[in-house]
Parts: sequence; C-alpha cells; structure tokens
Amino acid sequence: MRSPSCCRCPNGDLYVANSGSSSVFTIDTATDTVIGAAIPTGTTPAWLTVAPNGSAYVPNNISNSVTVIDTTTNMPVGAPIPVGSQPSALVVAPNNKVSVSNIAGASVSVIQFSPTLSTVNPTQGTTEGGTVVTITGTNLTGASVTFGGNPATGVSVNAAGTQLTATTPPGAPGPVDVTVTTPGGSVTLTNGFTYVLPVHATTLIATPALTKLFPPHVYFPFLTATLTDQVTGLPVPGQTIVFTIGSNLMGTAVTDAQGTARLNETLLLSLILLHGGYDASFAGATTATAVLSPSSAHAGVIEP
Repeated sequence: MRSPSCCRCPNGDLYVANSGSSSVFTIDTATDTVIGAAIPTGTTPAWLTVAPNGSAYVPNNISNSVTVIDTTTNMPVGAPIPVGSQPSALVVAPNNKVSVSNIAGASVSVIQFSPTLSTVNPTQGTTEGGTVVTITGTNLTGASVTFGGNPATGVSVNAAGTQLTATTPPGAPGPVDVTVTTPGGSVTLTNGFTYVLPVHATTLIATPALTKLFPPHVYFPFLTATLTDQVTGLPVPGQTIVFTIGSNLMGTAVTDAQGTARLNETLLLSLILLHGGYDASFAGATTATAVLSPSSAHAGVIEP
C-alpha cells in the first residue's frame, strides 16, 4: 500500500510532494495558504510520510534516495539518503527506523539514523564497576555502550529506541566519556560518567594489656591494634593508628603487612590501670582502591 503524496504533520500543516518540480510544498490548513518557499528534494518525490517525531520522509523515485525534512524549520536535514532502485512506499517504525520499498530493486532498505543522548543516570559509580545505568536519547536500537572506551555489559534497549540500560565495567577514578554506537552511527557524551572509589568499612581490634600486679609491670612491651577491611576481609597495611589513654596521647604506629600496629609503651602501666585499658583509633584514609572508613577500639587489662 502506497503512502500518500501528501501528509499532515502533527502541528496541523499539510505537506504535498511535487513530483515534477522535485520539491515539497507546505500548506497551512487553517488558512489554506502555502507557507514559505518550496522545500527541495530529490528527483520525483512522492508518497511522503510524517513520523511521530515530526520529521517528514520523502522517497525520491528517480534519484533513488530519501529526503528528510525538519518540519520545525521546513528545511532538508543533510543530503538525501541513498536507498534502492525506485523507492516508493515508506514506513516509520516506533523506534524511528525507516523501511523503504524499492520497486525496481525488489528490495527493502532500512534506514536507522544516528543516535542522540540526553541523560545518563546515575552519573557516577564505583571503580569496581557493576553500576546499572539508564541512558535516554533517540535511535538507540541495536546499541552497544562503552565507558571510557571499555564495553558495558547487559545492554538492553526499549522498543521505541529511546532508553537503554547497561552495567558499567570497572574503571579508573575520574570522569569518562560515554559512547553509544548503533548501526546508524555513534554519539559520545563527554565526561558523562564519573568513577569514584568505593567506601569500605573497617574493623580495628586492640589487644588487651597483659599485666601483673606484684610487682606491677607489663608482660608484653607492645600494645597492638589490627586493622581489617570489612569488604575484602583483608588486613590493611600502611595506615596510622593512634593510641590513647583517656585524653592522653600515648603515640602512633603504622600497620604492617598483617594490618597490625605495635606501640612500645612499658612505662605507662599505672595510667593504663587507672583507666582500665587504652584506646586505639583509625581516622580513615583513601587508598588506590577504596576510601577506608574510620574505626576505633578499646582494649582492657588482663590481670593473671
């Protein structure tokens, strides 16, 4: 079934293909007058169709092409798009793919236009990847997505080609470009997504002071505290632990490969006994892979 040689636009205007003059007239149906100059097309335009998005598509039967008209400006969009031999009937799908029947070529040409991007939500996620992102735009059918050049997984596009979801790959901290590629082309949203370090809770465990009352002394000259990453379950080396007794600063020590900080403090036993132990605290830190949350611990006294 052929599309008509004239078609009404959603704004009420009527578009009429002029086969002999290779143009399209626009008619204001409220006043029944021609609007502006004729819009140039290819040779022998006919059977035009106006899509829901407002674009008009005109098969040019002799020049074997399709002209796209922006009905907001009444101007052609780019150059005519080559299709098969003697294009005639034309249908626009809900996802904006255009199917053109080519009479002489006994074929159908499918046109998918370049994608556009409107929004990315959320705009940030952790460097570990795994963030489910929703991207809106147009002409997204058949899309693949990259974040900073790395391919996303689980890409799914809605039937209209206006929204997709994808799961981010791992990435380095900072903003990255989001690129969507379809059979119709590619589009990039510069710095459209930002990778941030994940936040990991920590656990600090302090070892009780082991004492002997007569004579009073500390069996072990080291007070120790061990720092663990709750997410990975691994000890955290290279972090500063602060040791205090009440409001008194005893000193600081750095955790070793086993996540343990040791403070040599044999001279403050009386103060430790007076306060019933000591405290260890970790102020939090940012490493190459995560933001570590603060933690603290209190250690009592064991008196055998």
